[in-house]
Amino acid sequence: MSAYTAAVIAVGAQGRVHLNGYKQRHDVAIVAVADVDREHADTVATEFGASAYSGYRQLLDNESVDILSVCTPPMLHREIVIHAVDSGVRAIHCEKPMALSYGEAKEMHDYARDHGVLLTINHQRRFETLYRDTKAAVDSGAIGDVVSLEGYCANLFDWGSHILDLLLFFMNDVKPETVFGQIDVDERRHIYGALAETGSVTQLHWSNGVNATVFTGRGPHQLAILGNNGIVLHGTRGRVEIAGGNALVRGFDGSSQSIGTRVHEKFRVEMGGVDATIIQGTADAIDDLVMALETGATPRLDSSHGLAAAELIFSTYESSARRGSVRLPLEVTDNALLRGLEFGYWMPQGESFGTY
Repeated sequence: MSAYTAAVIAVGAQGRVHLNGYKQRHDVAIVAVADVDREHADTVATEFGASAYSGYRQLLDNESVDILSVCTPPMLHREIVIHAVDSGVRAIHCEKPMALSYGEAKEMHDYARDHGVLLTINHQRRFETLYRDTKAAVDSGAIGDVVSLEGYCANLFDWGSHILDLLLFFMNDVKPETVFGQIDVDERRHIYGALAETGSVTQLHWSNGVNATVFTGRGPHQLAILGNNGIVLHGTRGRVEIAGGNALVRGFDGSSQSIGTRVHEKFRVEMGGVDATIIQGTADAIDDLVMALETGATPRLDSSHGLAAAELIFSTYESSARRGSVRLPLEVTDNALLRGLEFGYWMPQGESFGTY
């Protein structure tokens, strides 16, 4: 008999990635899945030997679930997490981005913490060998002391949550003191159903003098020399460029080191076009969460990290709306992008829907 029961809400491509993660553990039994497409839920449930539901409330009201994965669009994260906690779920692994506002993200984190429930946000790139090995090289002094960081991605709300989380990872999860940002909303762009900026610049400043700049956007105006997604670390003795599954460590003395991504063959499978690094990283994150449930340790993707990334996203929006810097901790709890649209700060033309 398995030690833990697990269920997944929303079993599209990423939901299947979570199911695969649970399948890797012999002590976890997948008991149920839910999806608004009931026919699809039935198909997936049959594959994994589980029960199928069309709604998360029905699932949680009828099943005994120890560990729950939430793979819905972010607009549903808060209500599902709260209901899951009230239903007796012991651990929740939620997809990013965390929520539609800083207030919602904080409520999720606080509610789970207050009720003794483990909540993790799937910034699974912290588990990727590329970033772990690169951080080890940086920590060993490969580029001297880090003096500044850069990040590039398509949008701040969704992909930016990864970039910001990784910048915090490289900064040993020390939060910056201030955030200064500017965003543009030239169209009503919906990413996984949530309104996001169409371009932005975020400047972060730490008390030790280190600064970071994050650029987002799509098209020729984006300053991403590394492609759609990338990170650059500048040090006193060199720099690191991370992009395309590779990190190049360059020393000012002419030395160089290439760090690649290592993926186990069992994760190189077709799963709705999802990259193998995401499949493996998510499995590692789920494995870590189950072990934390066993031992009482803090999981490596504890929601405090997801909340920290959310704080930087919504502080950027707030900074742009108030036309000034934001000193952390962020005190406003709404989404300044939505507030600014109501006040006419941005005048978007047209509308688009997508995932990137």
